[in-house]
Amino acid sequence: MRLSLVTACMSILICAAANALDTKEVKSLNGKTTFYDWHYSSYEEPGLMTVKSRFPLSFSLGVRDETNIRNPNVSGGQGISWNIEGSYGLVKYDGSGTHNHDYYKLLAEGYYPIPGAFFAGIGYRRLFDNFGPGRTSTSAGTYDRLSIYLYAPLGYNVRNDDGSNIKLQYNYFIRGQQTSYLSKVPGYLTDLVNDQKKGFGFDVSYTNPEGSWETYYRYWSIEDSEIPSGVTIAGTIYGYEPKNKTFEIGLRYRL
Repeated sequence: MRLSLVTACMSILICAAANALDTKEVKSLNGKTTFYDWHYSSYEEPGLMTVKSRFPLSFSLGVRDETNIRNPNVSGGQGISWNIEGSYGLVKYDGSGTHNHDYYKLLAEGYYPIPGAFFAGIGYRRLFDNFGPGRTSTSAGTYDRLSIYLYAPLGYNVRNDDGSNIKLQYNYFIRGQQTSYLSKVPGYLTDLVNDQKKGFGFDVSYTNPEGSWETYYRYWSIEDSEIPSGVTIAGTIYGYEPKNKTFEIGLRYRL
């Protein structure tokens, strides 16, 4: 069911991108366009485990209109810009043994221009880690995980004279929630839902003057979560989502 919902969201995104291609406007990553990218991702819980991209890395497809925050003739208050993208990737877990699996991610951001090439907005990130149920190379049980972030982008666009753009974006973390579907593992009767309240992120990107390609880097650092309870056949357990960090580095092209 959860995987079907993610797949449906990706399908809607692809249809929206295809419809956007039917317009006669000039496409540019400095304005309105559909796009795709290839990127490398790394998730780490220091001293505990890592989940990193494996060949052929991760792929994204998206649609966006950032005209109002990137246009040098716009000084603020000229309308909303936005970005929607879906990603799919192959990854390798390395912790209690190793395990190859995949993930799905949906990201949506809206921005409002404010004077001086600054902007502010709201963001939503939803990542489904298709980790189980199964076993690692050392027979440790695996389980699916769902990660949700709500945050506020705050940023600035460096509008260069040659038409290129450098986008600097700080992501103020509002809240997060990590669901570990432990009930799929024998012996566990309930899932574990961890609320995350502290963290931050940032994005940096460079777009060429023609708006035909863009390179970017994304980073998240999230602190230890709260400690909820769960139920096993042996009784009540408590667990938390450890401090973690994630980064992505990629190359994006307009369609």
